[in-house]
Amino acid sequence: MIAITDLRYHKIFRERRRPRIAPGEEGEGSFGADLTFVVGTAATMINTKTPLDPAGSPISVSSELPAGIETKLRAGMTIGSFRLIRRLGRGAQGDVWKAKRLDPYPEIVALKILNPALAKQPHRLAQFRREAERGALLDGPSLLQVFEFGQAEDLLYMAMPYVEGTTLQEVIRGRRSHLRGEHVELRHRLIDLDQEHYLHAAACTMARAARALDQIHAKRVVHRDIKPANILLDRQRPFGVYLCDLGLGRDLEVATAEQMRDGAGTPMYMAPERLLKAPADEILCDVYSLGVTLFETFTLQRPFELPSGIPLPCVGSCLAGMAPRRPRDLRPDLPPRLEAIILKAMARNPQHRHRSAGELASDLEQFQIYWSFRAGRQQARAIQNGRHHRLTPHSPASAETG
Repeated sequence: MIAITDLRYHKIFRERRRPRIAPGEEGEGSFGADLTFVVGTAATMINTKTPLDPAGSPISVSSELPAGIETKLRAGMTIGSFRLIRRLGRGAQGDVWKAKRLDPYPEIVALKILNPALAKQPHRLAQFRREAERGALLDGPSLLQVFEFGQAEDLLYMAMPYVEGTTLQEVIRGRRSHLRGEHVELRHRLIDLDQEHYLHAAACTMARAARALDQIHAKRVVHRDIKPANILLDRQRPFGVYLCDLGLGRDLEVATAEQMRDGAGTPMYMAPERLLKAPADEILCDVYSLGVTLFETFTLQRPFELPSGIPLPCVGSCLAGMAPRRPRDLRPDLPPRLEAIILKAMARNPQHRHRSAGELASDLEQFQIYWSFRAGRQQARAIQNGRHHRLTPHSPASAETG
């Protein structure tokens, strides 16, 4: 375990193996657009008549979080050795900002800042520090490693690599709008692909997310809040995928059974056993959450439809007793093989799920191979039947486009 001191800041790693990312245009992002239950904070004490959106998820209650940070944080403000540039998103614990490191060398970073009102609560302060410790231990191609944790006056922060990206949640919304023929300002390659190429690209993207989750589990850490809003897609790299926000994560080696049954998480993505606060294999609960995320990625819809107007305290028990809709009922063109992967990850019985996130990643990678082979065979048949004109270097059409 890495000790976090009470000094002005603590450099967690002297050298970082991740290459620095060049400054670019900041991306918009929401790191918690779905309500996250956080025990002991205002997020669990909001009005029980909180409305639900049509997808069955409580409407964002960021305005219900303790006040104070809105007037304190602003662009141009300096926190420790970082200058704030632009807010990227808001979560249950506070804000994530694009910032510039001023010394010892200039660098663009993502700075997560704990809400000062929460910093006055010892358990939330300890939770934020543990998140920094966990983030420092995690290093991989799809993990945003925390490389500095510090405190400037009453503001606690952690610094991570900045990624020019957008969340999977925003991409799903953008693709949904695109398929309805609506104008979409957000730019990402997954939004306007035809369905055949989307299935392949999305499978590749989610396989990488599953591999990243498997890396987290290998460190004996569980995420506990896997959802589209916590998966960041890099705009600079076609399949750059990052798991974000370990704020609700737990260290399996030190967490008690009582801590594991605290009920924290986003209900729509929580495994039934976690919703019921029953004893659970937390790794398999993360696999379930990733399965729900797969469902939403490939169908562009949520797997559950909650009754309208349901009181918030009843959401968890209601979801725990519901069976998910079948993906192919919503998207008939979805391959049965892909539907089987999604439903296995979302099995109500934990023993029927993939045994690990790595196993789920392997299934998605095998689907990619199958789907590529299928597309190749279809193209070969089209050429053989004369329905596809292959251009040659000497044809007039290739000369015009060359």
